[in-house]
Amino acid sequence: MPLKQYTAGYLAERIGARVDGLSETLGTRCSSLAGAVEGDVTFMVNAKYSKRWKESAASIGIVPNGIQVPEHDASKRTLLWVENVEVAMATVLSLFAREDDLPELGVHTTTVISSSAKIGAHVRIGPFVVIADDAIIADNVSIHSGTRVGKGACIGAGTILYSGVVIGQYCKVGEGCILHGNVVLGTDGFGYCANEEQTHLIKIQHNGNVELGNNVEIGSNSCIDRGKFSPTVIGSGTKIDNLVQVGHNCIIGEHCAISATTAIAGSVVIGNWVQIGGNVGISPHCVIGDGAKIGAKSGVMHDIPAGEEWLGLPASPLRDALRQWSSTRKLPRIIADMHREKK
Repeated sequence: MPLKQYTAGYLAERIGARVDGLSETLGTRCSSLAGAVEGDVTFMVNAKYSKRWKESAASIGIVPNGIQVPEHDASKRTLLWVENVEVAMATVLSLFAREDDLPELGVHTTTVISSSAKIGAHVRIGPFVVIADDAIIADNVSIHSGTRVGKGACIGAGTILYSGVVIGQYCKVGEGCILHGNVVLGTDGFGYCANEEQTHLIKIQHNGNVELGNNVEIGSNSCIDRGKFSPTVIGSGTKIDNLVQVGHNCIIGEHCAISATTAIAGSVVIGNWVQIGGNVGISPHCVIGDGAKIGAKSGVMHDIPAGEEWLGLPASPLRDALRQWSSTRKLPRIIADMHREKK
């Protein structure tokens, strides 16, 4: 693959930056401040990192407006000043991205496709894929090896299914989605009840499906259960990390970010633009309002109003949780003082 290189001036145009230094400075890849070598483009998100610029070997640095960068020599290196470093970073990283590793255009000879399935134009379907009866694969879909698309399932245009993905029967995946390795959509929900004689558990049938909006991304080994009556729904633009469990009948809104090893129990309703940290557990039937934030390792047992930040086990509003933790840290000293007073 040919080496990609861009001048600081070109990068500035792409990210709307002000140039401080030579516009002709070349960048050939992106790197961290500490690991950078000459020719690298790096990013400084705040003053803590900008202080390290003088020690870095990077040629181009992208930095937020208003941040001081000590000992910058504009005759040797170039800074690009932007309003939002994270947005700039996303743009620059996409410029230096490697080519996608996709199956070859067309259908591999080992793929098994039902005669009643419908396959769109310009698809890329790799080896040992199974596409069941009445499934619909839209245009420009890429399906990697070992994936199964179940009966009546529908995959929207431009979606990528990586190796080992399983799409259960009648599940719907929107356009431009990315499902990473071994994602499973449409497993049965975890529902059982004891029989009348209390001798065993009866499996409760789940007759719903899973429906993803457009531009949803789901990380490896995550699992989303089908609904009991109605669909389990993931809204457009939502991003789900690796090893996440979403229970039956959940409704997750648009543009949410859900971190790894989170477990969401059945019938939870999550609004739009919600952020959930890693290893969070959410109890059944909880309602999480728009724009709420839940800290890592929290156990949510109650509804969370829109826009609030909650943390802890059990989770509570952020300010309350921090007060509780502060009080707990003081307990050993308080107990020691009490013992001394008794003596």
